[in-house]
Order: sequence, then structure tokens, then C-alpha cells
Amino acid sequence: MTNDERMHDAYKKQCRTTLIAFVVVTLMTHIFPMYFLFPELNKMTIFGFPADYWLTIVIGWLVLIPVFWIYIQISEKVDQEINDSSSGAADSSPGGNP
Repeated sequence: MTNDERMHDAYKKQCRTTLIAFVVVTLMTHIFPMYFLFPELNKMTIFGFPADYWLTIVIGWLVLIPVFWIYIQISEKVDQEINDSSSGAADSSPGGNP
């Protein structure tokens, strides 16, 4: 596999990971309101706030923190692959690294 192919695969992996993270974040923050699934939450309050708002925020953040942690770990590996491919390409170019 050439450096260009490795770099292309790494960028594809980065795009795929970013899209999956974007979909999960979007579902957890905007499109997935809990009060549609549990209408009785509109009647309860927690610390004076409606339970549907409070639970959506807390559960959303509890899911988002691991999602972002996984996204950062995968992105760091992909960045390292891109960096390795770039340095390998620079080594194989005429003249090499300065």
C-alpha cells in the first residue's frame, strides 16, 4: 500500500468517525427529547425545573462525555496515521527531509 492510499484511508476513517459522532451528538441534544417518549415527565419537577429538561440535559451529557472521549481517542490515532504517512511520503520524495 502506498503512502497516498494509506493517507486516503486515514482521511476516510476520520470522516466516518466525525459523521458518526455528529449523528450521535445531534440525536442526544436536539432530536431525541425524552418528553415525547415519557409524557409523564412533563408533570414532575426536579429542583424546581421540569423533569424533562433536567433529565434531557443530564442524560445527554452523560452520553456525550464518553462519545467525545472515544471520538478524541480515534481522532488521535488517525492523526498519527496521517502524520506517519506524510513523513513517509517526505522520506520517499527526492531529496528527503532537510
